[in-house]
Amino acid sequence: VRQDWANRGITMEFDWYSAYQDIVDGGFREGSAFSTNLDYRMKLDLMRMGAVPGALVTIRAQSRFGDTVNGASGNLLPVNMYSAFPLGDGDIGFTITELNWTQFLSENFGLLAGKITTTATANEFMGGEGRSQFMNFQLSFSAVVAQLVPYSTLAAGAIWLPSANWTVTSILMNLEDASTSSGFDDIGDGTVWATTADYLGSLNDLPGGGSFGVIYGFDANFARIGGLNFDPGTGVSIDKQSDSWAVTWNGWQYLLVENESTAVDPRNGRQDLQGLGIFAQIGLADKNTNPIHWSVTAGLSGRGSIPGRDADTWGVGYFYNKLQDLDPGSRVLVDSVNGLEVYYDIALLGSASLTLDVQRTQNAFQWADDATILGARLNVSF
Repeated sequence: VRQDWANRGITMEFDWYSAYQDIVDGGFREGSAFSTNLDYRMKLDLMRMGAVPGALVTIRAQSRFGDTVNGASGNLLPVNMYSAFPLGDGDIGFTITELNWTQFLSENFGLLAGKITTTATANEFMGGEGRSQFMNFQLSFSAVVAQLVPYSTLAAGAIWLPSANWTVTSILMNLEDASTSSGFDDIGDGTVWATTADYLGSLNDLPGGGSFGVIYGFDANFARIGGLNFDPGTGVSIDKQSDSWAVTWNGWQYLLVENESTAVDPRNGRQDLQGLGIFAQIGLADKNTNPIHWSVTAGLSGRGSIPGRDADTWGVGYFYNKLQDLDPGSRVLVDSVNGLEVYYDIALLGSASLTLDVQRTQNAFQWADDATILGARLNVSF
């Protein structure tokens, strides 16, 4: 039935995600937490439906329940990325995080308008949004753009396909997150212009690729680094700056492949080929406004490394972030943070997988110890 619907232009997906993590040492406090996410997705190919040529409607809704150890870990960014979204207080029963229209005017050029989500990365080994592959935010998404790119927001942009191996996307979006709202009320409260260029290539006839990104925020109120002032008459004030920027690059490359018959899609959040590969990510941000000046990520991933377990995947990733001195003299934060994550994903019957995960992360705050976090997550795709 689902294949028949897809042939008529309607595709539907539903994912159930549950994660358990335990801070066994360090952090702000030791302890465990359990969270559940539901992800509902639908695409309407209006051209295949015979309605509008070149048109595609994308709909995504999400639910989030339970708690995470993100706040207790001492990390500036989530150690359980997927369960940090959609943003909002407490449990989120149901919210529409994505609803947009893409209209291709030719085979190589299209326009997009509506609500989007932003955490998908065109990387074969670190593009799982935290749901698959790595759980830590900094091994899925560049840390330098965390304050510039909201998770769910109202946007408009263009897509250009200059060749079969290049995709260029340029989008204007609201700076404020709209996970639980329409986003229309946020227009004028800060704007972000994000342009990414994704490419596919090869090395020694093995698949590879990457992405370049330029993000510029403007018409906003970014706090200036070191701009904390105290006046006996007016009290504490913070200097503001209206714009901020960040640039990123990420890349991936297979080093060993057993069977190349399967097509590679670096945006589907999984390793498509049985083999071994490397990945890396670099980010640089505005030193005047961004708490993280630059970041580096690198790692190794594999699939089918154990005989008889061709669908199992694993990864080892390391990140390093150079932090700004936000309040000179106070020494609240350390100069830099780093972390290591190791996971092994066990393919179960059907469209289900169980991931075992270990993270060792440096605490960003001077008074707290580095954290060791054990985790497990279960993914079921219906």
